[in-house]
Amino acid sequence: MRLNDHGASAELLQFMGYQQEAQDGDVTRFIRDGGNGAHRIDIETLPDAPQAAQGAGSVHHIAFSVDDRAAQLEVRKALMDTGYQVTPVIDRDYFWAIYFRTPGGVLFEVATNEPGFDRDEDAAHLGEALKLPDQHAHLRRQLEQLLEPITD
Repeated sequence: MRLNDHGASAELLQFMGYQQEAQDGDVTRFIRDGGNGAHRIDIETLPDAPQAAQGAGSVHHIAFSVDDRAAQLEVRKALMDTGYQVTPVIDRDYFWAIYFRTPGGVLFEVATNEPGFDRDEDAAHLGEALKLPDQHAHLRRQLEQLLEPITD
């Protein structure tokens, strides 16, 4: 993340279980033990950087996972108790999600691992067919025309 001040976002990451691992110039690295691909987050502090905003060439959001809805509700409550404005839980068919903005304006998502991407197909065949959440089912014909088939 490129931010004009990393202090509040660093504090948020530490609240989420990350620890500062290293600093190299303007870049501070945070890690979380036992994490997956999101176990490492770098914050580059650039005093002239604007507030984070969505737009062409930017990342839409950073997603984190929790095991289940109970854990997600605990995270949501803790964030709200700390003053963050958090969305209600949103059903995404394959997972439940909550969203909030960091002090630097970056959108964070906390999603459940349940029910999972194998809820409507056998885990051994994940990715072999186009699966869509119910909210996007009406786009199937258009997407199938635009997307190139996946081949081995």
